[in-house]
Amino acid sequence: MVVRSRRAAPYLVAALAAAAPDADTFLFRPLVELGSVDGALWSHRALTHSLLGGLVLIGLCSAVGPWRAAVLGVGSHIALDLVSGGVYLLTPVDDTVYGTSVDWLLLNATVSAVAVTVVLGGLLAMKYAVRRPELLRSPATPLERLR
Repeated sequence: MVVRSRRAAPYLVAALAAAAPDADTFLFRPLVELGSVDGALWSHRALTHSLLGGLVLIGLCSAVGPWRAAVLGVGSHIALDLVSGGVYLLTPVDDTVYGTSVDWLLLNATVSAVAVTVVLGGLLAMKYAVRRPELLRSPATPLERLR
């Protein structure tokens, strides 16, 4: 989905979008503690983790960069939260928690193993100057075809 780019914008937008759904932990908590709002709509993994909230977050993040990177960031965050305990996916309409509960230690071990593999692979590629193979170009003249 996200094409590698020389500029940092897609990666920055994906990181911002992946962190954005957890903004409810510091935005909504003071309102709940003060008694201004109440209910499941304002709890963690509710409004900002729902399909509607995801679309709003994607729209906000795509204002500063590529929308595909925003979709990847928000989508991966919600998908991982679905596996690690569940989210209120249809929050404004339905208060049901959707998802499964995987052992937290197993999930962290799996994510750590993937992250270490990716980081070590990148470091080894940088150390040994691994480059992508260049595309073959077609000969421009009939004489070049004979070479």
